[in-house]
Amino acid sequence: MRKQRVGFTFVEVLVAMLLMGALSAIAVPRYRNFKEKAYLATLKSDLGNLRIAQEAYWSENMVYAPDSTGLDWKPSSLVRISITSSDWSDDFTATAAHDNMPSAHCVTHVGRTGTTSSGEIICHMTAPPGGSAITP
Repeated sequence: MRKQRVGFTFVEVLVAMLLMGALSAIAVPRYRNFKEKAYLATLKSDLGNLRIAQEAYWSENMVYAPDSTGLDWKPSSLVRISITSSDWSDDFTATAAHDNMPSAHCVTHVGRTGTTSSGEIICHMTAPPGGSAITP
């Protein structure tokens, strides 16, 4: 009488490892892409909320706030915002960057005068070494 074996054969384990490797090769890039889209959405959301807070500040003071300390607003964690202007009573430009995605930044310009569209948020991804710039 033959003794029955318990467990898997070497070939079965290799096939299972091959399938897991193939699934991982598909899933990891897609996961990374989802994370990048989430970071960009966070940047856009923060700039939109900053624009609303700046407009509320302007309606009370007739100037834009030079920094976010005077605003009823805080950026998301790991997001850095810089606010610049040549005339705080007329316009401001804000740039946002995420610490987990240093290759991307979003910019918005809000102004009372000028020909550019006010409040539009534009995101850019800097080019990787040897690559070309990508605009999502």
